[in-house]
Amino acid sequence: MKKIKFLLLLTLFLFSCLSAEIISVDLPKKEAVELTPYASFDFADINESSAIVKSRVWDDVYWTLNDSGCNNRIFPFNSKGELYRAEWYKEKDGGIFIGNVINIDWEEMAIDNDGNLYICDTGNNFNTRKDLAIHVIKDPFPYATGNTTSFQTINFYYPEQKEFPAVPNNYDCEAVFWANDNLYLLTKHRANEQTHLYRFDSLDQLKINPVTRIGTFEIGGMVTAADASIDGTKLAVLTYDNIWVFEADDGDYFNGKISWLPITANQCEAVCFDGDDLIITNEQMQLFRLPVTEFIPVN
Repeated sequence: MKKIKFLLLLTLFLFSCLSAEIISVDLPKKEAVELTPYASFDFADINESSAIVKSRVWDDVYWTLNDSGCNNRIFPFNSKGELYRAEWYKEKDGGIFIGNVINIDWEEMAIDNDGNLYICDTGNNFNTRKDLAIHVIKDPFPYATGNTTSFQTINFYYPEQKEFPAVPNNYDCEAVFWANDNLYLLTKHRANEQTHLYRFDSLDQLKINPVTRIGTFEIGGMVTAADASIDGTKLAVLTYDNIWVFEADDGDYFNGKISWLPITANQCEAVCFDGDDLIITNEQMQLFRLPVTEFIPVN
């Protein structure tokens, strides 16, 4: 019995050491690439775009939302930034309202391969929130929908956070993505330039779900968005000054192939895959496109 207990404690110790490992890479000297917008949103209400996903149900449809302080609405648009709207909408109206949820601090959207959109109420600037949530809806028909509802809400918490507010202030989140049949999030840190990768091992809507920390990376800034490719092998992560692409077949992104590109642009807070390109939006209503082939391998 003592031997079994010792082995159990040793396993837990080794696991904790492994999970605490901070992965980093050496970056080459590279002048930041100035992003040039190829389009702008044509709808004035999209004035704080904090998320973007490409629909896997409808052709040439993308979704975005505004962050905290805005209403409970998401916006469908095409690759040119032109809003789709229901026929009965007046010219100044647009977007799809989600009637049974509120926007406390929506910061991200994610999408899976089963037609679900994840509306991520995960903003936590001051690390005081105990009501972090992700709302799940079916990808609405963009041409004829004015209202919809969430069919599931996933409440969650960080097991490592013991204080509210937390010190250090590292429990904000603006990056959520779906890959390999799992939902993940990346934290936005203010105390250092790292990010923690967490996995949802439970999506039970009847309880507050703990998320599992599976990795830490020296990302070099505040993480503002993330998206995974349809097959889950590639992960794009956006900060204010850099974009990273991690490649792995098993979800162990920080230990896979890593590419990087320094950027300069106004407050970019959203990124999604579009084939072999990335589309990025900022809070100045601009859209940018970057081929993944332009990124620099760094490991």
